[in-house]
Amino acid sequence: MGLKKYISFGLILIVAMGIFVYSLEGSYYSLSLAGITVNLPIAVWVILPAVLLFLVTIFHLIFYGTLGFARMRRIKKDSERFLQNSKNALLGRVVENEYKTDIFKLPGAILPLLNIDPKRYADHRVYDDGIQDILDVKRKIGEGEVVDLSSFMLKDDNALVLKNHENRLKNDKQYAITILNRCDDKLLCEKAYLSLASYSTMNDLSKYDVAPTKTFFDILIERINAKENPLELSDDDIVSNIKKLDFDTKDFIKLAKKLKTKLDPDRLLRLFERLSHDFPHEAGESYLYVMFELQMMDNAREFLANSSEDEYTKFKYMLFLKDSGKNFDTELFV
Repeated sequence: MGLKKYISFGLILIVAMGIFVYSLEGSYYSLSLAGITVNLPIAVWVILPAVLLFLVTIFHLIFYGTLGFARMRRIKKDSERFLQNSKNALLGRVVENEYKTDIFKLPGAILPLLNIDPKRYADHRVYDDGIQDILDVKRKIGEGEVVDLSSFMLKDDNALVLKNHENRLKNDKQYAITILNRCDDKLLCEKAYLSLASYSTMNDLSKYDVAPTKTFFDILIERINAKENPLELSDDDIVSNIKKLDFDTKDFIKLAKKLKTKLDPDRLLRLFERLSHDFPHEAGESYLYVMFELQMMDNAREFLANSSEDEYTKFKYMLFLKDSGKNFDTELFV
């Protein structure tokens, strides 16, 4: 109820009480106080306490209404300041942290951490210990540290939990097995699978139902005849992995360039001959590349002779140069 309505209805009630009492008893009553005698109608004496309570109540409402109005003005000014500081944080400007009301002090203390320039507030502290602990944990995880998150009771798919697993995986490759045994997040499982591929055997890798990627396949290829964690990868293993991937002509050429330094010439030639049969449209150029690198021009000539006129034009031109006695690096054309 507003103050004006309260005064109006209060006066009406007091007047009604006075009239009602006066209609019942119209006589006067005298009261002596400190030698002063006051003679008033009984109706006035009856409504006098109500009048005093009414006046005190009006003073109370005015006093606290004034305080509330002042508080709302401070809140309005703080809200305007918070809005401007939000814009400054998003733009990387300096964020002021001066608020008059408690309701904006904590949000205002957190706001600088949203600054687009994190270095500006790298040492910023929030006065609430619980929130500061969370901020410290997020900072450590963001910097690659492994943190105990058990006290926060987060779900397994929480972003902080997943990032914490990823940090531990970087520090301990053996942790990949733990992740893969309980694979809840696809991206994290793929990263764990890549980590496992850097040191595990093909038999162990086959235990986990994770789809291979080109990056995974590259890791396996790099381990062939490597000094550290070498991997015995058969031709069948290579072909079976390629069949699970969307290899194009460039991918087969890239594979040939990697394997020419890792496999002996006979095996290299057999492998890409097989690939050219299994993937005739995508692997033909890589087979030709291997033949040119091994200087097997007769084989290349026979292969090109069985191709259509508009196929492998680049290699046909290279063969023409070879037949003309020109020496060149195949890498210049492929």
